[in-house]
Order: sequence, then structure tokens, then C-alpha cells
Amino acid sequence: MDAKKLYIIGNGFDLHHKVQSQYSNFKAFVREADSDLFEWVEQYVPAGDDWSALESALADILVENVVDDCMQFLTSYAVENWSDSGHHDYQYEVGRIAEGLSGRLQEVFGQWVRQIAIPTTDLIPNKLKSLDLAGFYLNFNYTSTLRVIYNIPPERILHIHGEAAIEGEDLVLGHAWAPEERSPLHVNDDPDQDHRITEGFRILDRYFEDTFKHSGHIIEANSDFFAELDSVEQVLVLGHSLSRVDREYFTTIVAGLKGRKIGWTIAVRKPDYYKEKQALLAQLGVPLECIQSKLWTEI
Repeated sequence: MDAKKLYIIGNGFDLHHKVQSQYSNFKAFVREADSDLFEWVEQYVPAGDDWSALESALADILVENVVDDCMQFLTSYAVENWSDSGHHDYQYEVGRIAEGLSGRLQEVFGQWVRQIAIPTTDLIPNKLKSLDLAGFYLNFNYTSTLRVIYNIPPERILHIHGEAAIEGEDLVLGHAWAPEERSPLHVNDDPDQDHRITEGFRILDRYFEDTFKHSGHIIEANSDFFAELDSVEQVLVLGHSLSRVDREYFTTIVAGLKGRKIGWTIAVRKPDYYKEKQALLAQLGVPLECIQSKLWTEI
């Protein structure tokens, strides 16, 4: 990397530029696009009223509620009108929900992101003044805001989770609860458990695997970037929430700076937000004395 400035771009950057990219916008889109999916998120994913915690909440799916709601399809073998087709009714319903909250959610998310409009420059009252065209941009957003509004060369931008403008490119959405950090729902040593319940737990275990964000694999695929931070003299965080779901990227950047006392600047909307953001960066390994804040209007 030959850049002196590394910009880390999050959704707050798009929101500053009046891009309608909030999860509340996605919620409204899903409500219109897929009523079943909308209800499944509302019932089983504790994402908040405006779905602001959707990505991390995928790890907190209310498994007991899914199982309880599907129990009506677990017909007893003793009923008079039992049919062999009933062997799979329960698993089918669990699978509908699990696939809906993994594959279908990813599909609709991609549809939503690809229809988000980037405002023209004249509609942005607070355009930033000092973005460096020669800097490098680690972009967690899927949109092309940097290129459209600021004419940042595409080769200076790494869309770490995919770019919506590239047709067919996978857009990464997921939680950070790694398989090794959780106990599987399915256990092999319970001979008394109804096999249909066991299969349902297997389906839900696959859900957690399917919705896990493989940050380590993504970092490995972009290892050249993370290994070549020697030229960086300043890091600017513009609009990233510093949430746990992206923690591994930040710790890898900190390691890539190799202990050099690089200044980190966080963009904040109000001075009151600085201490919280500073603490989050410190938890990610950035020395406190290297962190400062600037208002968006100062950048």
C-alpha cells in the first residue's frame, strides 16, 4: 500500500450523505417485498424496533420460539389418522423459517442494497472537504458513494463485504458468533429424543453456520491489503459503529500497523459521542493516546 491515509468507511458515512441506507429502510423494504420474511424477523430475531441491530441479532435468533411455534406440526404417531407424510412436517416448517432468515434474507438484502439511490452532489449540504484521492478506503458499505460523490478511484477502495454496483457479487451480511464459540443444538447421545426434533435442531445449527460472517476468510482473501500498511501515517474512521461483528478486521489492522504510534481520528456528530467511540477503539487495541475525534463538519 502506498497511501499515507487509511479511511475506514461505515454506514454513518452514507447516512451523512443522505443515503437511505438505514436498517429501518431495509425493514420497510422487506415489509413490501416478503411478508413471511418480515414476520419471521419480527418474531424470531431481536433486531430492535428499527432493525438497527439486525446483523448481530442473527446470532440471537429465538430458537425456543421457533421450536414452540412449529410444535403444532409435530403430530403424534398415536393419532388415528396418522400419515407417513407427517414424518417431515415439523422439519419442513423449521426449515422454512431457518432458510428464510438465512438465504432468503440475504437475497432480499441484496435486492434492497442494489436499489438504493446515491443523491446528487447538489442535494448534500455537508459534503466533506478533505478526502484524500491518494488515500486508501476500507469500505464496509455496499454502495458506491465514495466513487459517485467524491470521484475516489475504484482501485483505491476495498469493498470488504462486496459492492452492489458489481452485478452478481456476493454481499456479506452476518453475525460474529463463531461455531467454536457455541454449543450445537443437536446432540447425538439422546436416544429418547424424537428424531424429528433432532433433525429440526440440525437445521437450526446449519442456520447459525449459514449466517456466520467468515471475517477470517475475508481477511485471508485480502491478505495483501492487511499485510501492507507500512506507509500508513493516519487512520480515519468515518461512520463505522465499531461493533463486535467487525472486530476481527480492526484487530488485524492494529496488528498490521506493527506497534507504530499512528494517529486515529474518529468522526462524531456530537462531542458527547467521543468517549464512547474512544473506548470502543481502545478495546480493539488502539492506544488511547493515539485517538482523537473530529466533528463531521471539520473533516
